Amino acid sequence: MATQIAPTPVVKGTAAIKIFTEANQKRSQASKNGAEKLKIKFSKKLK
Repeated sequence: MATQIAPTPVVKGTAAIKIFTEANQKRSQASKNGAEKLKIKFSKKLK
């Protein structure tokens, strides 16, 4: 079966700036706490 590889999209202008700023945002303390809770919850299930 043949596979098709899509080209990487090129984003320019204000859309690129918006994507860049969203990708580089720092996580909030609430987000870090939620991630820690999920980490603990799922680590117990995997053991």
